[in-house]
Amino acid sequence: MTEKTQTTLTVEGMSCPSCVFHVDEALKDLDGVESVEVKLKEGKVSVVHAQAVARADLIEALREAGYESRAA
Repeated sequence: MTEKTQTTLTVEGMSCPSCVFHVDEALKDLDGVESVEVKLKEGKVSVVHAQAVARADLIEALREAGYESRAA
């Protein structure tokens, strides 16, 4: 059984439901990501993932999707 962890990140640049979709998809495409919850109004995303997935990997996936991010 793989250990899971939850990481919450801020996401800059989200302004609409389309942004939420892109953030969600960018993170779900990473191996080891179990679930993603995007909060548009708060500008945050919570990700449940395998411990093997580094926070830096999550941030990089968001950058590649066009969003700046950091630990919340």
